[in-house]
Amino acid sequence: MRPARTTTLLTTIGLGVGLALTLSGCTGDDRVDAVPTASTTAPSTGGPTATGNATPERTPGADATSTSTPGPSTTPVSATGTVPATCEDVVTPGAFEYTDEVALNDPSANLEVPRTALTPALQSGGQRLYCVWRDPQVDITNLTIQIETVDPDRALAALQGLSGFDCSSVDDGYRCQKVSQNPQYPVTDGDTYFTRGDIGIRIAQSNVPTEGLLDDVVGNVFG
Repeated sequence: MRPARTTTLLTTIGLGVGLALTLSGCTGDDRVDAVPTASTTAPSTGGPTATGNATPERTPGADATSTSTPGPSTTPVSATGTVPATCEDVVTPGAFEYTDEVALNDPSANLEVPRTALTPALQSGGQRLYCVWRDPQVDITNLTIQIETVDPDRALAALQGLSGFDCSSVDDGYRCQKVSQNPQYPVTDGDTYFTRGDIGIRIAQSNVPTEGLLDDVVGNVFG
């Protein structure tokens, strides 16, 4: 189906504010996986809600189990990143079938910005972009991306304190990733974090294989 209405969630946040598969490291041999546009101020808690019927599980991308295939973006990236102005600036058009065909920030989806492991590290006066790809007619299949301004030391400490994640230093940053079985549906969930400098990225997905997505997002944020 064609993407529906597009909206951008870009907000200023204070310090106290509170996969389908997101896996494909950054560049080179690591991989990890995936954001929308328009104007809405999003609360700091809550997460996507499910509606409709579940779709058959899609086969996870190679990045869920391998670190040998480069992602779509292989251009060297800088150490300084910027929170994109819109979700259209986060993922390269045409790089991923799911983000090209599924509705971006559809009004019927829950667009409240959820708390994450990086929430305690948010910078006062920093920026936040939250994007949701979800077909409102399905129950579970979805992809969300958060990009936020964080305190580097606290962000790294927060990720190093995660339990159940596979974490490592990659591409001048720090990445944590977890792949698990969805507790309600026979599909796979993915949760990926990446922090470098004062930028924190979180990609969450269910029943959405997007090999090389994190590489692509990092290339657009730090390129």
